[in-house]
Amino acid sequence: MIYAKLSTILVILLPLLLFCAFATKIFIIKENFQNKQIEGFSSQNDISYVYWTGGFDSTYRLCEMLVVEKKTVQPIYVSLVLDNDCQSEESCNKLWLRRNRKEERKAMKTIRERLAIKFPYTKTTMLPTLEVDEPIHNQIFNYQFEKNFYSDNLWPKKRRKHQYLFLSKYATYHKKYIDIGVLGIHEGSKFAVFLKNSLRREDNNYVITDNSHPLHYLRFPLYGKSKERLLTDSQIYGFADILQETWSCWFPKNGKACGKCPMCRETNTSIERNKNK
Repeated sequence: MIYAKLSTILVILLPLLLFCAFATKIFIIKENFQNKQIEGFSSQNDISYVYWTGGFDSTYRLCEMLVVEKKTVQPIYVSLVLDNDCQSEESCNKLWLRRNRKEERKAMKTIRERLAIKFPYTKTTMLPTLEVDEPIHNQIFNYQFEKNFYSDNLWPKKRRKHQYLFLSKYATYHKKYIDIGVLGIHEGSKFAVFLKNSLRREDNNYVITDNSHPLHYLRFPLYGKSKERLLTDSQIYGFADILQETWSCWFPKNGKACGKCPMCRETNTSIERNKNK
């Protein structure tokens, strides 16, 4: 009699126990996925984020955030190939590929050291650089985001892949507002027209208020400024010497700037104009 009752209880409880175990496993998987999504980011709420390459524009914005705005800043360096479908700089034989990651890393190291000497408080307010060297592996998210990204037809058709795709996708995936130090937007391009019509001034920054737009999580703090203006302002705020340590050349030769690529020409022209003022 007792065994019969125990058997009945087990028949009733066993499915319930199996369900609980399955539900717990699903919860753990979900939690691990959510934690993996924000891996590398601090849990602090007062951190500002900026994409940083060690180049002139992004370094100016980094210094502005640290020195002028007195923010705690998380620099993010994307070492992935963003301009074409190559898997890495080393394995790519395409001509139009920025081959300057070694120089960028060296510049960023020097800039961090110089900031720490001249502005000692940046030792704590400038967080360790977060390097992004892997793509987002959520294929469903990738497909949906890329479909939305290209739906506005803002990008040149001759370029199959654009750097803004990953930069905006990464920010959206992690739901982090990230400053992007960009000045070189060609006037008259669809992208330039879009920014002119869509950006709104907010807290010393320019933002896209439409939270459904794929670029919503990017911030454009340098919008409307020139390199000459940045040079002048950096002198006022005392970090012009630090900008001299930046690296912009796309195609260095033996560790030296080529002097011919678009970034070299743009930077040299801006410096000369500033000298002649």
